[in-house]
Amino acid sequence: MNTISRSVFTMFLFDLTVLSISTFFWALFFDYSKISILILCILTTITGLIVLYLKGNYKIREFNITVKNTYLLFEGMVLAHVVPSVYLLIFSATVKDSVFIISNILTTFAVLRLYRIFFHLYLFKVKKEKNVLILGTDERAKIIADEIQNKYALKMHIVGFVRTGKDPDEIDDCIQDNKVPVYDNPQKLKEIIEQYGIDVVVISEPDENIFQIPRDIQICKIPDFYEMVTGKYYIDDETMTDLYYHYLTHRSRVYDFCKRAYDIIAALIILIVTLPITGFTALRIWLTDHGNPLFTQTRIGIDQKEFKCYKLRTMWANDYVPKNLQKGGYAENQDVDDRVIPWCKFVRKARFDEIPQMINILKGEMSIVGPRAEWSEVVKIYKEQIPYYNCRTWIKTGWTGWAQINQGHCINNDDIAKKLQYDMYYLKHRNIVWEIMILIKAIFMALGGRHD
Repeated sequence: MNTISRSVFTMFLFDLTVLSISTFFWALFFDYSKISILILCILTTITGLIVLYLKGNYKIREFNITVKNTYLLFEGMVLAHVVPSVYLLIFSATVKDSVFIISNILTTFAVLRLYRIFFHLYLFKVKKEKNVLILGTDERAKIIADEIQNKYALKMHIVGFVRTGKDPDEIDDCIQDNKVPVYDNPQKLKEIIEQYGIDVVVISEPDENIFQIPRDIQICKIPDFYEMVTGKYYIDDETMTDLYYHYLTHRSRVYDFCKRAYDIIAALIILIVTLPITGFTALRIWLTDHGNPLFTQTRIGIDQKEFKCYKLRTMWANDYVPKNLQKGGYAENQDVDDRVIPWCKFVRKARFDEIPQMINILKGEMSIVGPRAEWSEVVKIYKEQIPYYNCRTWIKTGWTGWAQINQGHCINNDDIAKKLQYDMYYLKHRNIVWEIMILIKAIFMALGGRHD
């Protein structure tokens, strides 16, 4: 959606301008040298934009003003000044440095917050809604209507559904529940568009009458529209066939080589940097119950092949099987799981227990980014209950991924099905630059204890 892209770009430019100008002003005010002013501006601006991205400030489709968002923005500005603070500590280390940092944090936070308040008012009070017409009255149409109605920041209004010749004679109750008009004459599609000032036509069921749509009207197929507004892949028989064709015809040896190199480099860096944490955690686990701190579990990887996945043990020795497995359960709620050693709950939240999986990555059994490698026992359940679940193993499973940073830990089938949609979206759009950003965001979330 072009309007979404323009909003993101505008906010990004505004943030860049504020970070650089505020830093320049305060650095000049405190009489830093020209080279220090330049370095401080660069460090603060780059770090600030990265932090704002990692904290989801540019997800316009989910934009809103809450106390939590205010806190996250302030936290982001504090984190944005960590690197400049280190620079000043090394090359300056005077009292004025602290005053400069505090002044710049408060200024950038206040201005960015004020901008977001005005943007919120513009988005919800001033900006003109786009009128949307959905061509079709099937289940797809129902799903996309729900997405539009639940995401107010999209600023879209559903004018109605148009029944096509392929639609059933009886309109589903789910369509009628949306309290949106249903037009029964697709031959008058052009008249409907002109009468109600339609800006976007979303096509659920192809119909010969689409040729009536004027050229200046934006047209989207439902799977593409769904991806744009959710960041997930729309899964059904048709779209999965298309995705498999895309997967087979867009393989790249260059990408495969770069991804393998990226996996090896990233895994080695993570192993080396976290070695003190891993060693301390392993020692404390051993001291807790004198069990082996290293734990292996059979996971399902690429092409549904089994492999032994390495983890730090965070549960009491020999207490790994979910209590409700015999009743059809396959996971426990992490907040109330009494199998977990109490002090290891943060270890799990920060994902320190999964650092040994770097060994699996170096062996080529996993990748840094990809669909989560699941326990073989739960995979047996998922593939029977969730359509197309096995399709996520077309590629290597990952230590983190698009689904993990968006969905987190899941314990019921509905959430697992949504997670599959994120996995398929990643499979379709994956590229090295995006995978680096996913890794950075995953680490950022883990250090904050928010990567469940």
